[in-house]
Amino acid sequence: MLRRMMENRYRSDGRTVCPDSRTFNLVAASYGRLRCKNSAKHTVGVIWEEELKLNPQYRLLINNNNIDEALDQMMISMTSTDKLQELLQLQLFLCHYEGWPDELRPSVNIFNRVIRRLAWRSGSIEANCRHKPMSDAEQAMQWLKFMNSTLPQQFTMEGNHGTICPPDPKTISYVIEALSSFRVQVYSERKDTLMPDKVLSTANIISISEMANEMNVQFEAESSTPKDLYSALQKAEELLNEQEEMYKVDSNEKSKQALAHSYKCILEGFGRYAVTSESSQNYAIKRACDLLCRLEALCDAPSSSYVSVILALSISNRPSAAAVAEEVLNRMLSNMNSDQYLNVHDVSKAFSGCIAAYVKNNDAPNAEKILFQMIDLYESEVLGSEFVPEPRAFGTCIAAWSKYDNATEKTNARDSKWVSSPRQRLYNADRAESILVELESVARNEAAKNNKNYVLGATPYNIAILARVQTLDSSTPKTRRSNEGIILHAQSILDHMEFEMGVPADPYTYSILLNAWTKQSSPGNEKAADYAEELLRRRIEDVDISKIYGEDDPSAKTVDDVWPNVKHYSSVLKAHANCMSPAGARKALSLLSEMEKRFYDASVISDGDVDDDFHVDQKDAAKPDLVCYSIVIDAFAKQKQLTDASSVAFRLLCAMEEKYHAGDMSMKPNNRIYSAVILSLVHSPYNGGESPNLNNAQRAWSLLDEMKANGVQPNSFTYNYIINCCAHEESQDDNDQRISFEIAIKAFQELRKMASSNNSDDESCSTDAYHPDSFTYAFMLKACTNLLSPSPFRTKVATQIFKECCKTGYCNDEVIKRLRWCVDTDNYNSLIGISKREVKMDDMPSSWGRCSLPSQRRRNHLSQ
Repeated sequence: MLRRMMENRYRSDGRTVCPDSRTFNLVAASYGRLRCKNSAKHTVGVIWEEELKLNPQYRLLINNNNIDEALDQMMISMTSTDKLQELLQLQLFLCHYEGWPDELRPSVNIFNRVIRRLAWRSGSIEANCRHKPMSDAEQAMQWLKFMNSTLPQQFTMEGNHGTICPPDPKTISYVIEALSSFRVQVYSERKDTLMPDKVLSTANIISISEMANEMNVQFEAESSTPKDLYSALQKAEELLNEQEEMYKVDSNEKSKQALAHSYKCILEGFGRYAVTSESSQNYAIKRACDLLCRLEALCDAPSSSYVSVILALSISNRPSAAAVAEEVLNRMLSNMNSDQYLNVHDVSKAFSGCIAAYVKNNDAPNAEKILFQMIDLYESEVLGSEFVPEPRAFGTCIAAWSKYDNATEKTNARDSKWVSSPRQRLYNADRAESILVELESVARNEAAKNNKNYVLGATPYNIAILARVQTLDSSTPKTRRSNEGIILHAQSILDHMEFEMGVPADPYTYSILLNAWTKQSSPGNEKAADYAEELLRRRIEDVDISKIYGEDDPSAKTVDDVWPNVKHYSSVLKAHANCMSPAGARKALSLLSEMEKRFYDASVISDGDVDDDFHVDQKDAAKPDLVCYSIVIDAFAKQKQLTDASSVAFRLLCAMEEKYHAGDMSMKPNNRIYSAVILSLVHSPYNGGESPNLNNAQRAWSLLDEMKANGVQPNSFTYNYIINCCAHEESQDDNDQRISFEIAIKAFQELRKMASSNNSDDESCSTDAYHPDSFTYAFMLKACTNLLSPSPFRTKVATQIFKECCKTGYCNDEVIKRLRWCVDTDNYNSLIGISKREVKMDDMPSSWGRCSLPSQRRRNHLSQ
């Protein structure tokens, strides 16, 4: 109806009734009530679609029914903020048409209403994802500039004001709010074309500079526009200086409130900038603290301002930041009697931020002090029943104790590696559990109040469990029993969490405990591996029960939601493999087989039927991956007591290759897996397969050819295992021994050729895994001893191998021992240059062993 009144006014050349400022105010007020709506997570503005409309003044110039029909089909996206701007522009155009009469000119309250809406939308993440020609902060600045613009000279006579609408302190404070809450627009580029059924964005609003140009208003656009939060804050501070000068001239209550609002907005803007920017963090924090002091001197500061400063201090690297945060918190609490400004949710955030500041400095005792100060305030109910400590505050404090070390308290703990004494770790775990008890007390109290919003998660329990697990000593027979008790204690926290508190565990909970059992698993401690599998099966049974009773919807899951996941299974597989026993290897194989069965019999994560694009990962059960197979193959490859170890290793390798050739690229065997299968032939001869007449050396070489054909590059481990496999040839047939020795020589030559292709220098030690090393020469001497009968030829070959070993710097005790077994005494003494019964590497020239590996790694490798 307003548009029709304006159209009739234009059409009749001013002979019909003219809408006045009250008419526009009534329409604007109706749209002003469309504030915002609450979505599931946050508050967003109301958005609707309407037909594209032209300015009634332009419709007189374009009197075309075809254009009208085309416009009726165009749809634009509008918000209440856009609509208020559109109405203000319509009022300004009509005011210009009528000669800028006072009764029609928009009041400062109308401009303030628009700029305030722009300020709210400037800080909205959802609103800044929409396509807009300019940011809301820039739009607010242009409206302020337009208000200060000078009217055309012909309209400044007869008592009219020279400016369009002089802004008041509220106007400046709203523009400052828009600048302080500036967010960079994030949207996908698109081109809006005039096509039917195309939804455009704010097409009814023209730019302010274009509007001023049509009205012949002297409007000067800003030379520079804010591109980021820092530049926006600089503009805001310029306006703040102007507002402070205005307040000195007229210090009434309204000016005071507007100035306080400006302080608050810029303060919170610097607080947000300190959190998001590391380069100017200290400057932003200092500026926020200064503005807070000025705000406190002016009036009672709102609680949100204190929170902004505290949160900025909580991420500061300055050692004094935590103490300053506590001081700001105490200043905030001293204003508890000012109900107008204190918000209980802000108080909770302030406590959490102060705790985080102390945690940043590795100061767990002071963090706990602030936490108990918050608990005392909660129990006293001074702030009412709505004040509830945040669960994350407890979790942060528990995390602080989990890595606290009193020895580094007086130093910069952030720059020192955290290593604490066993007594300190035990004390930390006790403190973490005591804080967890306090959190549960608050949760029970809120549950009694029927507060459904206060829900405990698994995170604080996970941190407490981790703190307890960190008290474990190194796994030795002496500490085995005590470590077992510690892990069982940590596992009791899981039991209490699930069965008594009703808090569901998450994958990380099980990962902590399973990894703890895995690290304790060792030869002679198979019990730890059994505990790990028992814990895993506890989760598997929960999943099965939920499926039986329909509590688990596979279609609602994603791959990341599936657990126990493959990492949980691999931890248990590793625990069994660490036992280095035949029983452990068989248990690992059994679990892998069960894992395969559960995955390929599992439900498909899909709402419909399986189509051609179905991927093997879309199941509600963990898929056995390359790591799982590698762990089990390694477990069997290192077994000397299992006669079928190589048969199992080959079977698992074939299963992986079948999956890979069937299209599952993630199951392509790698170098480690092929090398482990070759290693299994050393202790367990394999007589099956398509070529049962091949000996172990030939079968190892065929695996080398296979891995090359699949594009997998062998390394020194692969060739070393082949040479060792040849050296373990058990057949007494001369032909088999000759073939095995030829394969050993061939493997040795290929490895030497690989090293020369990498341009390795004989005088330097290679750091890659593609060159002969101490194991290579020891295994070659072993092959000479086992496959060649005593003869000058064996002595010649052994001599060449030893001399090359010494030249490259890979001689060690094992090589010397193998040489002693391979050649006679005279040649042995001649090669080493010492006539001594027990010769060690310490007696040899240091250059001979400059590249040999440490003794512990050497023993582990040679034991394989």
